Amino acid sequence: MGAMDADLLSGDLDRVFTVLYEMGLVEPLLGKDWQDLYRRSQSRWPEVSHAIKKLNTMGNLPEMRKFISKLPTEIIDALVIEVARELAQFHQRDEVLH
Repeated sequence: MGAMDADLLSGDLDRVFTVLYEMGLVEPLLGKDWQDLYRRSQSRWPEVSHAIKKLNTMGNLPEMRKFISKLPTEIIDALVIEVARELAQFHQRDEVLH
């Protein structure tokens, strides 16, 4: 369990993923080394954690887009990794239940 397990995106992970995807922020990372991105994101975890906490309070997609668009690239990349990680964990649990 790493530092990133402390703060999770609450609510609708699909909504956060949708915003990141619609903004074109997911596809550029698909060909990259996600383990390396994850390791680098941990060094910026306080900033990533702050972004997660802010996103958890936002109720609509335009507000989320505006917030994300102002973040540094490294934090956005970390958010993409975190959303993907949490979605994978969610779907693994869902598969175990069915």
